[in-house]
Amino acid sequence: MNVAIFAVLPKSVKLHNPALIKSIQALGNEVFLMGLDSCDNIHPDYEKHNVTFLSTPISRTNTNPIKEILTIKQIRRVLRDKDIHCLIIYGIKTYPVMVTAAKLAGVKKIICIVNGTGRLFRLRGAGGFFVRLISFPMLWLSFALADNIFFQNLDDLQLIKKKIHFWRKDYSLVNGSGVNLDFYLPAPLPENPIFLMVCRLTGDKGVNEYVEAAIRVKEKYPAARFYLVGPHDDNDRTINLEVFNKAVTEGIVTYTGAVEDVRPYIKESRVFVFPSYYEGTPRAVLEAMAMGRPIITTNATGCKETVEESVNGFKVPVKSTEALVQKMIWMIEHPAETAHMGIRSRNICEQKYDVRTTNRKIIETLAGRAEPETA
Repeated sequence: MNVAIFAVLPKSVKLHNPALIKSIQALGNEVFLMGLDSCDNIHPDYEKHNVTFLSTPISRTNTNPIKEILTIKQIRRVLRDKDIHCLIIYGIKTYPVMVTAAKLAGVKKIICIVNGTGRLFRLRGAGGFFVRLISFPMLWLSFALADNIFFQNLDDLQLIKKKIHFWRKDYSLVNGSGVNLDFYLPAPLPENPIFLMVCRLTGDKGVNEYVEAAIRVKEKYPAARFYLVGPHDDNDRTINLEVFNKAVTEGIVTYTGAVEDVRPYIKESRVFVFPSYYEGTPRAVLEAMAMGRPIITTNATGCKETVEESVNGFKVPVKSTEALVQKMIWMIEHPAETAHMGIRSRNICEQKYDVRTTNRKIIETLAGRAEPETA
């Protein structure tokens, strides 16, 4: 059987869940990964894991219905040409296009994994109303046509139930995409106050708050260091570039850009910070937890599930630089408690986020052995 996995990523990015791919292949399936059309070189992971890349013309920012129709036709052709039997889709904004194309192509099993609700449900004003007026009925239809739906957190499920009158009962809840505990191994905490944030650089990830907090904490504790790791988002205009560039130029924040392997940066850090506005379940946080790092994140959807308050870290209000500063200073001033929080992060990962457990539900569904859960 031919199985395709769609994610809104270019072919130059490493495979995020090779354990899932390996499990699908172990059932005797051939795996294809569908991603964004680009001129980038293909990542070595594709050859290493025997995965074929299929280019798709989907855009993150398109709102033109004519272009969407043409995109559906192109994706249908790709799915037919490769005789795809099962399609696993990540990225809620792409569901209408991908599910429709899959149905028209005769794909036998369509699995939607809700790894965050994104900006669609948070748009404001007349523009937001217009987008929702078009998008919500299409999204409802996508959920109706999909064979299986997985939600990565309960908040997203409840939001979708409320906004689009989600009626299905045959869905499942999983704890994010999980984390490979054998790849992200615990590492001792360095004694120096080194903070790390890993993300795609957008305002919604809380980059502005992190940079502003770094500036303020650095004033009180000059020895503190702040790292920011991740690629720029060319479509984003929400980063305060004046403040960001000044902080980087003055050496307050060390920005590395995109990196191939985040483990060395997590290993050199003492505290992991992730002040995002909303997520499915943030993979970067799970990777840091698996390596034994205490976490400061927000009480936002998807983020709050990763932290047990005062046990493995803290949750601060969304967009609250002041609260972020206070918790970062607390981590500096309470080294023993901070170290214990790091140990608890690893324990929570072992109990809740082992990738083998989260993948098992998807594999069982793929093989036709899973029972749906309701909440």
